[in-house]
Amino acid sequence: MSRITTRIAALALLAVIGLAACQPAANPELPLGDNTGTVDASSTAIGCSQASQHLVVTTSSHLDPACSYSGGIEVTQSHVTLDCRGAHVDAGTGRSGVGILVHSPVAVALTDVTVRNCVVHGFLNGMRVTRDGFKTLTAGQEYDVADTAISIENDRIRDTGGVGLYVDGYVTGVTVDHVDISNAGSTGIYLEAGSRGSTVQNSFIHGNGFAGTTPPGQTMTVGGTTFTYLTTGREGIAVDGSSDNVIRNNAIGQNSYGGIFLYKNCGEYATQKPDQWWPRRTGSSGNLIEGNAIYDEQNGVWIGSRMAENTYFLDCSDPTYVSGGVTAIRLDSAASNTVRSNRFIDTVHGVRVEDDGNTVADNQFSGDHSSAAFPASEAVLIGTKYRTETLHQPVSGTVVTGNRAALGGVATPYAWIHGEVGTTFTDDLAGGTPASLGPGAQPTINLFLFVASFTIAS
Repeated sequence: MSRITTRIAALALLAVIGLAACQPAANPELPLGDNTGTVDASSTAIGCSQASQHLVVTTSSHLDPACSYSGGIEVTQSHVTLDCRGAHVDAGTGRSGVGILVHSPVAVALTDVTVRNCVVHGFLNGMRVTRDGFKTLTAGQEYDVADTAISIENDRIRDTGGVGLYVDGYVTGVTVDHVDISNAGSTGIYLEAGSRGSTVQNSFIHGNGFAGTTPPGQTMTVGGTTFTYLTTGREGIAVDGSSDNVIRNNAIGQNSYGGIFLYKNCGEYATQKPDQWWPRRTGSSGNLIEGNAIYDEQNGVWIGSRMAENTYFLDCSDPTYVSGGVTAIRLDSAASNTVRSNRFIDTVHGVRVEDDGNTVADNQFSGDHSSAAFPASEAVLIGTKYRTETLHQPVSGTVVTGNRAALGGVATPYAWIHGEVGTTFTDDLAGGTPASLGPGAQPTINLFLFVASFTIAS
């Protein structure tokens, strides 16, 4: 596969979707360069003498850009702006803790909180927005006290051990605007189960998800069978049981396994780590993905990304319907989402649809797949294996309309696998001529889901 590796090429992609403002000025660390705005007269300065301390911010505050703040920062009150002014919040090589944590107890709503102009390096999570005690919320009462108007803007997050920016369970109303996230060990942005109503826009999510991956070809033996290690990694943005979000006008590329994945956590580590387990009650529904440039990805947008994957080693609490040996297949949930007006550039699989009632409209797909180095591709692939074959529930109600594919070497850019029901397919072109929806091939299914994948060694 070809790789877009230069900053010039990346900035060109940003310009394609209207993000020319992300090109850095005098300060290359921030997406908007020196455009950091002004400090409010009531803001409190946190100077270099406190740079090594763990800071708890309860009133609007600003940092000294000449300093590097290593102790981590918490924001715990409403109507507060933390303005880093380009200062670094830097754990060095440390990969634990949170760089900037925005939080309050579940009974106390946060509103009108802004974190801007920060360069966060290291930590486990660069930034995290959470509600303390959210795992204990009673079903039906999760949003009785809701967060609103939380803004993360003009920040850069890099080199985290885990997730770059984490929006936690039952958090609502977060806006992520002009944020550059790279080299997160796990996903660049994680929208946790039960979170909803967030917006991710005008941002650059790239080069994330490579922690724990190693060169392919290693072997391991389980139950007398030898497997070859393939390596997968994680995606740029995870929409995990999160609903009614808008992801628009971003450049998303060169992440380990894909761009944007929509799925439901299956209740991981229920018996292995019971203190960390909590019930995931919601699927990923009602999300809008529009106007993005998604490039150089194995999977561009994957709806229902765990529908046919093996979750045996995730120790899930959701019931299995295919099991045996080291196999456990569980239902995923990612219905009624919309993917429209995006540009997919050099993606192997553009949009994969494995749940019902989703719409794929007015997207453009480009790339030359005629060489052996760039595998055969689909613009849109509809269908899921086990649910169709075992439960006799093929993917239904997909709308595919107004899409344009220019994929050299691809005979059937719009395809189905294992069967589909009630697909609406209208006004879709391939190479400038009317296209049809035809049979496709099943992509490789992970035998062991998460970070690593394996195939049976021949």
